Amino acid sequence: MSILVTGGCGFIGSNFINRIYIDYPNLAIVNVDKISYCSNKKRIDAEIRQDAKRYALYEENINNYEKIFEILNTHQVAFVVHFAAQSHVQNSFADSLHFTEDNVKGTHTLLEACRLYGKIKKFIHCSTDEVYGETPLGNNQQKLETSMMCPTNPYAATKAGAELIATSYFYSYKMPICITRGNNVYGPHQFPEKVIPLFVTRLLNGTNVNIQGSGSATRGFLYIDDVVNAFITIFDKGEPGQVYNIGCEEGNEITIKDLALTLGKLIFPASDEQFLDKKIHFIEDRPFNDHRYYISSDKLKNLGWNSATPLSEGLKKTIDFYKNIIDSGNIP
Repeated sequence: MSILVTGGCGFIGSNFINRIYIDYPNLAIVNVDKISYCSNKKRIDAEIRQDAKRYALYEENINNYEKIFEILNTHQVAFVVHFAAQSHVQNSFADSLHFTEDNVKGTHTLLEACRLYGKIKKFIHCSTDEVYGETPLGNNQQKLETSMMCPTNPYAATKAGAELIATSYFYSYKMPICITRGNNVYGPHQFPEKVIPLFVTRLLNGTNVNIQGSGSATRGFLYIDDVVNAFITIFDKGEPGQVYNIGCEEGNEITIKDLALTLGKLIFPASDEQFLDKKIHFIEDRPFNDHRYYISSDKLKNLGWNSATPLSEGLKKTIDFYKNIIDSGNIP
């Protein structure tokens, strides 16, 4: 029996593969990844990459219907976990058609191949909390899985569109689909375009941190191990047709400015506020920047999942990882 993981050389996908290889020794893993600028084959543990009986990598775009259909049949795939996507919000403002091509058409192509293949027991579609749109300042009502989607940037709109297509396949074709909507994810091995590894590597390299707008926007951050645990929980216990929010605990929400200051204090523990303030530069904001995404994870917690890693602990682990890379002569 096989599981197909799309985007398996990406940050979340690779960590999921590394975990599922250990937890499910009777499951073969098929990784489909087009190997874009932020992918890395070496994120997959060496033991797995060398295990030809249980691991296969296809450097393919999920828009290649014929190849996806061939892979499904060749490996007799029973499960699909779909991570592959263009995910950097900033890029979506300048290249929105590329996001539609990969996130909407790519998802539709994958779903159609799975439908005609006809042997999928569970399909998990990875989406984002950004499909809900902004939680306004002063509004402390958490978004539930039943809350209306109201995306405000091209990236989020493509993820919402992909969700709607996936949902239609559940209703129209009885495909056993689960959807996840998660907060920001961070941790070791993340490509340094995302805010935490970007800030960390710039500070470690002696470069100033650029913050869009005033830095007052708040984001919730989930450590990668907790996110992988969430996907394992949904893989084991998730019900077809259901959406599951993956959100952080209250203490893991922070403004972008405070995030930069916190990282500065961890990297330069002897520094004062004046030194840290000089490390931060405020630049032009995004065309639209949601103030906050505030979601409830109670539904997933009822399946036994919890976000276990405090932000302070996760940030220290992440800093240590990038510090070791830079100290060894590699500059991310």
